[in-house]
Amino acid sequence: MTLSIQHTIQEADRCVACGLCLPHCPTYFKTGSEADSPRGRIQLMSAVAKEIIPNNARFKAHINACLSCRNCETACPNGVRYGALIDSARSITQQPTRFAQWLYWLTQRPYALRMTSQLLRLAQRTGSLTLLSKLNGNLAHKIALLPTLTRTQSWQPFYPAANSKRGAVNLFLGCITNAFDAETLRASVHVLTQLGYDVYVPPAQSCCGGIARQQGDSATAEQMTANNTDAFENRLPVLTTASGCGAGLKDYTDLPIQDISDFLAQCDWSSTPLQPLEKHVALHEPCTLRNVMKSAKSVAVLLNHIPHIKVSALKGNMQCCGGAGTYMLQQPEMAQALLDDKIKSLNADSYDYLVTSNIGCAMQLGAGIRQNNMPLQTLHPVVLVAKQMGFKSDLD
Repeated sequence: MTLSIQHTIQEADRCVACGLCLPHCPTYFKTGSEADSPRGRIQLMSAVAKEIIPNNARFKAHINACLSCRNCETACPNGVRYGALIDSARSITQQPTRFAQWLYWLTQRPYALRMTSQLLRLAQRTGSLTLLSKLNGNLAHKIALLPTLTRTQSWQPFYPAANSKRGAVNLFLGCITNAFDAETLRASVHVLTQLGYDVYVPPAQSCCGGIARQQGDSATAEQMTANNTDAFENRLPVLTTASGCGAGLKDYTDLPIQDISDFLAQCDWSSTPLQPLEKHVALHEPCTLRNVMKSAKSVAVLLNHIPHIKVSALKGNMQCCGGAGTYMLQQPEMAQALLDDKIKSLNADSYDYLVTSNIGCAMQLGAGIRQNNMPLQTLHPVVLVAKQMGFKSDLD
């Protein structure tokens, strides 16, 4: 969990300041500032913990500018737990915007969040959101992040295997995914049951705690973690469709967490026919899927079960898209700069689909695609697979 002051100092002191992390850090790449690099931030955290420098606005600005992509961890020869350090630092520095506070409040109230989603869906369909964007510049950026919303779902606690049973799994819903991308969750149930898996959806599950942790509220994050540990007590694999949620659950629980694409890539597909798809797919790797879940390669394996599909890794996948949970709301300038790089990569070739395994990345990238009038549809990889198995999408 969140490190104590003493443990923060001990972990920070494990950094040998070699600088191997610097080329992997998106904010250092953009700013060239040592204070906006992992090495620099670790030194700042250590100095504040030791009361050498004050916990002032300048310190907070450098900490809050971090994306928590954790690219640095993959380059660190000493295995410094940067993720734990930045989470601990945020518990004393974060000052969320009013909009982020409102979103955080909603994540703790799933019914209110789903109702908000449906109100926004109605506003999308009537054109009210478009009008509001034109009238209120402050809201325009936030409205632009919304995907095309589909209906929310009242989940059954159990979905039986549709074919000869091979096993059973849990499905983690997530607060934002459940409200704004229930389509991916429905597709997941469809694919899993068609492959012969019983799917459990424990009603007592809650938010993974990621947004609370990002807002510096470690107490609420720990409460949500404990709640999910109790909810998934059957010890079956807990499959996540949002890698950000999966990363948080993997870091802060001992549950058997697995990304759904990783699980499906290891399944037997020999008796499950998939319709051919002669389309070119750009594959985006969320940072949390690559750096924490360690299962980014599984997505291409899964998609290549579709006959005739062409899957290409998006150039620059090692750099963050700028979504990073609520980062795109709280640090819009840096988020936009990183998004611009992704749009350039997408423009470098001709694609039919962009697939990504994290709801925050999908919202960030989808906004950029719409802003640039690109003829691309942004999907979760499981939705693309499900559609080749007869899944009826609300977006078709």
